[in-house]
Formats: sequence, structure tokens, C-alpha cells
Amino acid sequence: MATQSSAPADHPVLVGIDGSANAENAMWWAVDIALASNRPLRLLTCYSLPVMVGLGAAAGYMGPMLTTEEIRDIDAANRKMLEDLKAKVVAAHSDLEVELFIDQGSPATAILKASEDAAMIVMGTRGVGSAHALVLGSVSYAVAHRAKCPVVLIPETAERTSGGRVVIGVDGSNSSNRAAAWGLHFAESVKRPVELVSAWQYPYAAMSPEIGMVMGPDVEELRHAMQRDARKLADQVRMHLSVDEHSHVSITTDVVEGSATEALIDHSRTNDVLVVGSRSRSVLAAALLGGTTLALAHRSKCPVAIVH
Repeated sequence: MATQSSAPADHPVLVGIDGSANAENAMWWAVDIALASNRPLRLLTCYSLPVMVGLGAAAGYMGPMLTTEEIRDIDAANRKMLEDLKAKVVAAHSDLEVELFIDQGSPATAILKASEDAAMIVMGTRGVGSAHALVLGSVSYAVAHRAKCPVVLIPETAERTSGGRVVIGVDGSNSSNRAAAWGLHFAESVKRPVELVSAWQYPYAAMSPEIGMVMGPDVEELRHAMQRDARKLADQVRMHLSVDEHSHVSITTDVVEGSATEALIDHSRTNDVLVVGSRSRSVLAAALLGGTTLALAHRSKCPVAIVH
């Protein structure tokens, strides 16, 4: 398993800003990561303008419902919001390079466009309102699904403390292996230990509903075999990561019976970073981009990094 090198050092940490408290918390988390990895910080906000759609003889016409002055005021307000946040960051960390981006239209499109040279995208999981916020939902899903770099979703409960771990969900898939490689380099840059978590579930479908018995191998024998396979998988990933040049990063493993969602949530704390791949093998019920991954983002108390 070849490890995935991190993005070049000049690639920034991109943060989506929508004026909410959660977005500002996400920004401060990104500030810590940018400082630890010696990267620039890029703040982006995007706003949409109400439009007037022509009917009848004017069908097909679309134009802004606001005057030029009103549009200018909206743009100025958004710029001031970014400049005020930059001033806060620079006041606390004068050596951190901070870039400002402002755009109109779709927030997801704006984020993806601004992330073409980004090391990662950081977004809060709660916004100021579904009409125009960078909220977990359609915008987060679109960004997480289409982004070319890792996307980190920050819940309101996430802590800025640097004492946590990088918890990586592994299932043997190529996506999981790439996530593990990225997680190792991330852990190296922020000086955190790594914990690999492999989850397995007993195949209850193998039981006969008529008599309530397992058809085939003995129950305990099958459970032990699945547990051994999960342990072997986790140990193999650890072995591959340990031969990397970052072998001085502490790497531990844990194997848990149950769903991947529950296992990863149980093994993560508010100051950890949870890393999952965007695609996985269903046999181990690992994180898929969609239901399970977004369930992790909804329920996790720590940041969730989705790696493509």
C-alpha cells in the first residue's frame, strides 16, 4: 500500500465562512491546523442575490431584484465580515498568511472553485440558515462528494486542543488505504498519534429465522474468525504505514464488534480528528460517502475528515 503524500506546503487550508458561530469555530480549528502544518489560511464566503424572472412576453429574462447600490452594500458587508475575521486571526497570529475570497452564486461551486489548489477544505456543520448558509446537507454533501482534496467537517462540539489523536477507520478498501495514508501525513504535520479502528459485524443473515440457529459454522467459531480477519486487516495497515518515513508517529490499532459508525464515534473524543475514506467495502460496514459518512458528521463530537 503506497502512502499518499500531503499537498505541497504552499497549498492553503480553505475555510467556508457564512457568518455563523460554528463557521467561526471551524475557522479557528483551521487556524491551528494551518499553523501546525505551516500553511496559509484561506477564508471564503459566498452570497446569492434574489433575481426577478420574466413571464409572458418577457419569459426567459432574469435580472437582479436589487439596485446596484444595494448589491454593492451586500458585497461590502460580506467583505467586511471576512476582513474582521482576518483581523482577529492576524491579531492572534501575526505570522500566519491569510487570504480572502468572496464570490456570488452557489456556495458549493464557490468552495470547489477556490479549493483547486487547497490542501483541505474546512466547513462547520451548522450554519446561519438553510437558505444561504454553508450548512451540513446539500452544500456539504456536494463539496464532500466532488472535492479533489480532503473535506473536514467541524461540529459545534469540536475542541481546539492539540492533545487529541487521529482516529482512522480502516476496512481494506483502496479508499480506506488512501485515507489511512493521508491520516498518517496529517498526524505527522500536527504531531498527533494515530489509532486505526477496524469494525466487524456478525452476519445475522446467516441465522435461520424458523429455528433461530446458525446454518453452517459454529457461532463462536465464526465470530472468532471474523475478529481475527479484522485484527489481521488492522495490523496489515499499521505495518504498511510503519514502513513509511513517518514511522516515528505512534500507531495503535483497535478492533470492535459492531457498526463502523458506532465504533468510530465511540473511539473518538472532542479533541480528536476522525478520518474516513469516501468509498469503502460494504462487507465491513465501513464509511460510505452518503448515509454512514454523513451520519458520522452529524453525530461525531470531533472533526470528520473525508478523504478521496
